[in-house]
Amino acid sequence: MAGYPGHPLPKKLGIKAGHKVCLLNAPGAFERTLSSDDVRITHDLRLPPVDVVVMFVDSLDDFERRFTDVVGRLHPSGGLWVAWRSRSRGARELTHDVVQRIALAAGMTMNKVCAIDDLHSGVRLVLRCEIREAMAYRAEPPPMVSRRTRRSTARIAPRIARSSSGSAGGGSSQRRLRARSHK
Repeated sequence: MAGYPGHPLPKKLGIKAGHKVCLLNAPGAFERTLSSDDVRITHDLRLPPVDVVVMFVDSLDDFERRFTDVVGRLHPSGGLWVAWRSRSRGARELTHDVVQRIALAAGMTMNKVCAIDDLHSGVRLVLRCEIREAMAYRAEPPPMVSRRTRRSTARIAPRIARSSSGSAGGGSSQRRLRARSHK
């Protein structure tokens, strides 16, 4: 494999122990090359944040359609690998320059290029530093909010009874007002 001869594919892609990796539209044998006991591989983006996403696309339309959803679920310090067939008909419109322009418009930058396998080229996109700091809230779990318990009314009830029985007229001010208006 060109680009990083002798390196295993997980190292090329920056996958480390404990990472959550999401494969989108990946070829069948691709998952077996990444399999490891320390890496959680998923094909679903519904449980963000994801540390590394490897998205295989067939055309520019496919890339543009899925790009914003994937970026929205990516860990702030995570990476998005966009991979496409380098020798296919639809890949002529999808090049490193086109991917880079779309990424820059979305606040991302391209920081790595490699040959994923003999058929696929890939680029790694990451959030720019200033945007990464603003998106840091995604990396931390939400704070635990305790449910507010209702105060017991047993202590308050005697005070309410004393105040209403001791006042002139023996009732609330609303009732007294209504009684005056009917006279």
